[in-house]
Amino acid sequence: MLHNIMLIVGTVVYKHSAVYAFSYCSRSSSRRYSAGILSLSSSTKETLVSSDTTITTIGKPSSSSTNEICETTISSGGKAEVLCTVSNEDDRSSLWSDVAINAAKQFTISQRQKLKDMGALDIKRPIRIIGTPVTDNCGSGDCVIDYDDIDSKKATSTNTKIIHFQRHGQGYHNLICDMWRELERPIDFDSPDPNLNPVVRPEFLDPPLTNLGEKQCRSQRDLCATLEPELMIVSPMLRCIQTAKLSFRDHVSTVPWVSHEGCREELGLLVGNKRRPINEIKEDYPEIDFSPIKHNEDVLWDEYGERRETLLEKSDRIYDFLTNFVRDRQEKEIGIVCHSAYLFTLMNAVMDISDEELRSWFLTSEVRSLKMTFVED
Repeated sequence: MLHNIMLIVGTVVYKHSAVYAFSYCSRSSSRRYSAGILSLSSSTKETLVSSDTTITTIGKPSSSSTNEICETTISSGGKAEVLCTVSNEDDRSSLWSDVAINAAKQFTISQRQKLKDMGALDIKRPIRIIGTPVTDNCGSGDCVIDYDDIDSKKATSTNTKIIHFQRHGQGYHNLICDMWRELERPIDFDSPDPNLNPVVRPEFLDPPLTNLGEKQCRSQRDLCATLEPELMIVSPMLRCIQTAKLSFRDHVSTVPWVSHEGCREELGLLVGNKRRPINEIKEDYPEIDFSPIKHNEDVLWDEYGERRETLLEKSDRIYDFLTNFVRDRQEKEIGIVCHSAYLFTLMNAVMDISDEELRSWFLTSEVRSLKMTFVED
């Protein structure tokens, strides 16, 4: 039986490597292909490439019960990026497996206990960061601001902001971990042994979204289109950038986008949390401002070697990001797309939050809004 399990897992990793390479290509610059332009006449092409242009077409996908809306954005450089969004999808609950939902529930319990054991829940800092909910209606992926309630919409104080947090959609590292859990195979995230910890495999460097992860993020587009961020902040990890571009697509050309290392996942050991060089990421996403990131190579991750950033270290990094970057931004309403363990530490150990819905572990692609207030003691 043990040999069978190893064979299955080994096969999955092998297939993942092939799929990973394909996905990586399709998500980067080759995704922005010119095929959408080739069918146009030369005069039409010259007209379109003179400025950023979006063409929207509506057609029928494989299922007759849904409509597929495809948008082709043509840049001034003559490249086109095609995104198709399917409306009236099946029940959104099908986007999260029972394994993933149960894992989130278990992480809520186990990670909070770890934070407590390390004393991370009792740290007193110079600036208190208080989080309060902005809606009474929370469900999977829709615990967001209610703009009909004028009190929740307004961040009236200079020390208050409305933040829309989103966890990235399912990445390939999430998929392999869910598969291990389905096989009832334990994962030791502190081990450097790939037979005990699949996320240390070199193939998982900066993993992209899976097909399911993309669907999860597309399913959030209508929701995110109703939000009113004045700024988007994204982790430099590929899965977060992809998530933001899919879910917050309607805000791509209307507000500034910036990437910051302060909102990336925990550092060290786990190759799935190691990013690519910034110059490579810039080639794929030139519209994002990466200037807050100091180093081209992933110096922060490398400094930890074969150990993981501790919960206390991560708490300090989150606190620094919120007080020295987010608080100082002039924008009053901000979208931040980042990671699950990061968000759980933020909601439980860095911010003062009493609402259990906000403090629980995020599902992949889930969005939650809150009012963030900075109080100097």
